[in-house]
Amino acid sequence: MRYRVEIVMLGTGATIPTRERLTPSILVRDWLGSKVLLDAGEGAQLRLSQAGASPASIDLIAISHEHGDHVNGLPGLLQSMYIGGRRAPLTLIAPESIAWYAREALEASEEKLGFKVNIVEIRKRGSMEVGGALDKLTIKWFPVCHNIEAYGFRLEWTLRPRIEEEKLEALGLKPGPWLRELIEKGETTVENRKIKLEDVEARKHAKITVTYTGDTSPCEEIVKDIEKTKILIHDSTYSQDMEKEAKERGHSTSKQAAQQAAKAETETLILTHISARYSGVEARKLQKEARETFRKTILAWDNMKIIIP
Repeated sequence: MRYRVEIVMLGTGATIPTRERLTPSILVRDWLGSKVLLDAGEGAQLRLSQAGASPASIDLIAISHEHGDHVNGLPGLLQSMYIGGRRAPLTLIAPESIAWYAREALEASEEKLGFKVNIVEIRKRGSMEVGGALDKLTIKWFPVCHNIEAYGFRLEWTLRPRIEEEKLEALGLKPGPWLRELIEKGETTVENRKIKLEDVEARKHAKITVTYTGDTSPCEEIVKDIEKTKILIHDSTYSQDMEKEAKERGHSTSKQAAQQAAKAETETLILTHISARYSGVEARKLQKEARETFRKTILAWDNMKIIIP
C-alpha cells in the first residue's frame, strides 16, 4: 500500500479575504479515504471545487474557534451537502460556541439536512479516532493562546507494523490471513507455533503527523502539543516589526512561528493566516524572516498542495 497524505491550503489569509488569499481553511485527505476540513472560512466551497473535492465528500470538519474568518463558510457547506443529497453522517468538532451555532442557528440536524451531524464539543484536550483499521487516523485537539477560547488540531496516522519477508522465510512461513491477526493481537498461532509480532516485524508502529495551530500567540503551553510533528501549519499573521500588534491580537509573527517550530523539533513549518497587508511578493518577507531561525519553512498560498508520500 502506498502511504500518501495530501494537504491543500484552501484559504491562507487572515480576517479579510483578498483576491490572492481567502480566509482560513485546509483540506487534508489520505490513502485511507478520509477527508478532513480544518476550519471553514468564507470561500471554502470555491477552493474545494478548485481542488476537485465536493463538499459532500468531507467526513469531518474541525473548527478552531468562533471568529468569523474561520467559520463563515460553514453554513454554505452544510447547505451544499443538503442540496447534493448527502446521506452519510458528518462529524463536526468545535468549541461549545460553534456547537451551539451549528445546532441552533444553522439547524444542523438530520430532520433539516437529511443526514446526521455528530457534533463533538471541544473541552480542553481530547481526541477521537477518525478512520482506518490496521492503519489508523486519530485527530487530537489542544487549547492555544489566542484572545478568545481557541484550539489547534493534530492529525496522527499510526501505521501498521511492516513485516519483513526474510524473517517469515527463516521461520518457514508464507504471508497469509494470519498476518492480520498477528498485527492486531501481537501474537498468533501458526502450525501449532506461537508467533510474536517482534519475531517478524521490520518496523514498529510508525506515525505521520500534521499539526495546525489555528490562531495563536507563541506560548510554552502548546510546544508539547506540536512537538516532533512532520508538518506544522502555524499562525504567521505579521512580520517581526509588528510583534506588539501580534501580541495584542493573539497572533504570531513569522519569526515567532519559526521559534516555536524549532523548540518543538518539527520537520517542516508552513506559514499561514497571512495578513492582507502583505500582498504579492511582499509576503515573501515573512518566509525570509522565519528561515533565519528555522530553515525548512514554506510560505503558504491558496491552492498550494503539500504531499507526504
